[in-house]
Amino acid sequence: MIGRDAHEYQDFLTLHKAQLVHAEIPEHYYRTVFEKIELEKYDSGNYMMMLTDGEDWEVQSTTTIDASDANTIFLVDHCWTFHAEQVKKALRSIPGLAQRLSSLTGVGYPDGDGYESEEETGLEELIEKLSEKIWDMAETYTIQKDDEKVTVCYMMDELGSRIQHSEAPNMRMAPFFHITKQFAVTLMWPVEDEIAPETSITRDITLGETHAGKRAARLAIFRDHLDVDHDNLRMDEVEKLNPYNMYGRKEQTLPEDAPSDSEHPAALRVKAASPSDPIKVFTDLKFMAEALSDPLFKAINTDENADFISTSTNFDKFKEFFEQHPTKIINQFPNENVICCKDLLLKVARRCTIEEKDRDRCDELIIERLNSQSKTWAEDLHPWWCPVGFDLVNELPVFVRNFLEREEAGLDNSWIIKPWNMSRGRGTYVTSNLAMIVKLAYTCPKVEQKYIENPVLFYRGDVGRVKFDIRYVVLLKSVKPLKLYKYNVFWLRFANKPFALDEFDEYEKHFTVMNYAEEAELKQIGDLEFVEMFDQQYPNHSWTDVDKKFCKMIKECFESASSLPPPRGIAHSAQSRAIYALDMMLKWNDDKTEMVPQLLEVNFNPDNQRACQYHPNFYNHCLKTLLCEDIDGIPVTEIS
Repeated sequence: MIGRDAHEYQDFLTLHKAQLVHAEIPEHYYRTVFEKIELEKYDSGNYMMMLTDGEDWEVQSTTTIDASDANTIFLVDHCWTFHAEQVKKALRSIPGLAQRLSSLTGVGYPDGDGYESEEETGLEELIEKLSEKIWDMAETYTIQKDDEKVTVCYMMDELGSRIQHSEAPNMRMAPFFHITKQFAVTLMWPVEDEIAPETSITRDITLGETHAGKRAARLAIFRDHLDVDHDNLRMDEVEKLNPYNMYGRKEQTLPEDAPSDSEHPAALRVKAASPSDPIKVFTDLKFMAEALSDPLFKAINTDENADFISTSTNFDKFKEFFEQHPTKIINQFPNENVICCKDLLLKVARRCTIEEKDRDRCDELIIERLNSQSKTWAEDLHPWWCPVGFDLVNELPVFVRNFLEREEAGLDNSWIIKPWNMSRGRGTYVTSNLAMIVKLAYTCPKVEQKYIENPVLFYRGDVGRVKFDIRYVVLLKSVKPLKLYKYNVFWLRFANKPFALDEFDEYEKHFTVMNYAEEAELKQIGDLEFVEMFDQQYPNHSWTDVDKKFCKMIKECFESASSLPPPRGIAHSAQSRAIYALDMMLKWNDDKTEMVPQLLEVNFNPDNQRACQYHPNFYNHCLKTLLCEDIDGIPVTEIS
């Protein structure tokens, strides 16, 4: 193997050196990694062995392991690679997997007789236990697939999984993905100069996490075996990190001396429009262009001569837009990501709990509250319309603290974990498993929110009482002053299975987005029919009153979002208009006497194809509301 073509090794380094450097693997191991992968050489058994006393396992060296020896980096196989939402399905369908994981995790069959009792009921109970226990040992990595990042979960083989934790480990481990072979292994190498024979092999199960709070959060997974450092489950005073501009978010340019709205060239242009001189609209959405039937609008194929531009691409050059195209209007407001990104929406929501005179200091005050010793500190952080939630990039330690406090108090601990910027339920999971949450927190930026355990349900005659959510379309015409409208038609989405606080991997029980799910029924009920059915099912809670609560919630949200300048708030722009979709649910208050709206997310440039299908004038109505002064007869309600 030493003579293998040098070009192949250089090709390997070209593709993989960044991974090796990121994992802090010493350079003298690089060639060995290449050669062992090419030969599929798993030779750790020549250096170490597994031992057990009948209950606990350890891995012990059998010979000297010299860190200067280029051969002492080892491949550790992954005995199972999986996606988080398919755990139980895999355990049921892959022959022998449940039995192997039973041995590896120490989780036996319910009757305690090992593998002798494999009746269906016993196996199902085993699968239920395994689906919880595996997260203690599972790890994750992320790969790019097409235009999105995909989280991959894995478990190391028996040797890798049985290496014990130490605060002073003698080995280090890191996942490694071979790009051309499209497979992953874990690399293990010594961090001590020399490991003597008959030494227990140890690793840091936090994967080298150095942030004290996040390290404590990862170790809390093993709270049954390790002491939890509660003092570190807190926020730093004021983090130097600027979360408003993290992870590729760009600072947006704003015009410095724009004229007043009434004198702005863009306002004057649309004010002068008429059927003989229509507003020219460019959009990259074919169905939107086809839906513009009002003579006041004319869809065109280029943005060069457009008066109104509706683009699906994020826009950030508002200063240049004013300088180069002062008569044009675009379908985005500067810094609207404070409501469209889920982590920033949490900040906007929390801001509602702070008096207006203290808003400038809101980030500092929020950190103080995150470190509060009050028993209701988490609930006090959030307004009535926002579920308790945490940004897992910056607030993982305090989330874990809240989880442990709820666990100790015997409260429900089911949570929903969501990526910051994905839609359609992608990358979203419901779980009460702390280990699963902490492990997934490291895959891509996510928020964690308390799962609504007491939702208002809707009775479907074909199924029973199911979860549902409501989508309102909201039109933002101006920020200062705030001019906000809701479209009077709204849309419903329904789960397909009766709700219960269990089986969190049952998508059709806990999720309502069925139009992108394969083989799932898409239940459709129009808003007028729904209101009639809702009022029949809940005669003491009229939809008219519920709608007023939704409007109050939406107003509070947008007032908070526009109360501070960028990057903490939406900026005013006379050249901006926007259409948002707000996804919302209803929950019961503690004594089930009142329905309480809950805001789930705000979507920029939502998929309105279904709206156009059932309401052909949808975009005519929306653009008239956003661009014209006379909106009589248009089915919208001002809520600002």
